[in-house]
Amino acid sequence: MKKYKKGFGLLSVLILLVIFSFLSINIVQNHNFSSNIDKLKYLHLQANIHMSNIKKYIAEHSSAEIELYQLNDDRFNLILEKEDIGSSIKYHLYLKTIDDTHISIYTTILK
Repeated sequence: MKKYKKGFGLLSVLILLVIFSFLSINIVQNHNFSSNIDKLKYLHLQANIHMSNIKKYIAEHSSAEIELYQLNDDRFNLILEKEDIGSSIKYHLYLKTIDDTHISIYTTILK
């Protein structure tokens, strides 16, 4: 009888160890996903803020000043393309992150 008690105790400890390790791995994965989502939300919000500031800058400045515009954020790359359409100018704005987060925003502005 004593052998069975020791074997049952060892088996129950192993089962509890597997259950708690599985739960701890799930908790760590959820925390990692949550922090990654927070980072993506922050970068997307920052890209939207940059895009609205660029739109205001284009509305208020001349074509020569717009071509010299530089974005002062090392996390983003701004591509500003100018297209002449008769009497107006159409600007294509591409704002992308430099790292591997793949945040990208595109818009056009007619001036």
